[in-house]
Amino acid sequence: MEERGIRGLLQPGERLLWEGAPERGIRLQRSDWYTIPFSLLWCGMLCVVIGPQLRMVTVLPLFGLIYIPFILAGLYLLAGRFFFRAWRLAGARYAVTDKRVILVGRRETLFLMYGQIPLLQKEIRRSGVGTVWFRQPAYYGSGNHRRRVPGVGFEEIAEAERVYRLIEGQMMNRD
Repeated sequence: MEERGIRGLLQPGERLLWEGAPERGIRLQRSDWYTIPFSLLWCGMLCVVIGPQLRMVTVLPLFGLIYIPFILAGLYLLAGRFFFRAWRLAGARYAVTDKRVILVGRRETLFLMYGQIPLLQKEIRRSGVGTVWFRQPAYYGSGNHRRRVPGVGFEEIAEAERVYRLIEGQMMNRD
């Protein structure tokens, strides 16, 4: 992003009402209550399956290559996804203006006019840190054609309730 940051993205006459970034660090999400036990089960099953096969790997070294994708998937589920999410959010900046919301990521910048926001939803923890969603993550299709559409929102922000109310007020002013 250019030198002036978010302010450099504003249109003439557009007023900045709030600017922020995700809180730093690794945080658990609601889905982790299911994913963590699954990842532990996955890694445990790999140990049970691969353990007895280790003697075979010394005889046929290429045989061990079959397990590499499963091991990598297990490591990602167990720990890698936390670090990937922290890295992704470390490059994000957010803004609320009198005309739109702005989401700046590592690779793209998204501008949403208030009339384009299909959903306004909040997930806030006791600490006040939370996410304001404009579109929840979703899955479309079935079978082999199933694909994930990522959610869009201000993730892991401090003062999430205040930001939610600010956006809600701007959306109501448009009606």
